[in-house]
Amino acid sequence: MKKKRARDNRFCALKLDMRKAYDRVEWDYLKAVMICIGFHRLWVEMAMRLVTTVSFSVLFNGDRLDTFVPSRGIRQGDPISPYLFLLAAEGPSCLLKSRIQSSSLSGIKVAASAPIVSHLLFADDSLLFF
Repeated sequence: MKKKRARDNRFCALKLDMRKAYDRVEWDYLKAVMICIGFHRLWVEMAMRLVTTVSFSVLFNGDRLDTFVPSRGIRQGDPISPYLFLLAAEGPSCLLKSRIQSSSLSGIKVAASAPIVSHLLFADDSLLFF
């Protein structure tokens, strides 16, 4: 990341793109994260009803086929979906933070008064610093 560093003090950035991230969110995992973070169970149940009561149908040559119910995923375009995805991303973020705190690993310091940064999450993209 910077060329003028000692050989034993080098850094790297890795960008991860979570392809079709909204489609892959497991409902049980999302519910567990919300409960673990401390959301009230009534709120969690209400949010999960919004997520799990979806059904789809497909038009094929102008004819509507039978409806089907997905077993995972968050609907894109739903106003609550970005927030639910952020909650789902909080799990890996907490795991990375605890790993950094419990080991000699560290991230990067972006400014003198800023804390050390080990990862950044943007929608469905992630940056890891090591």
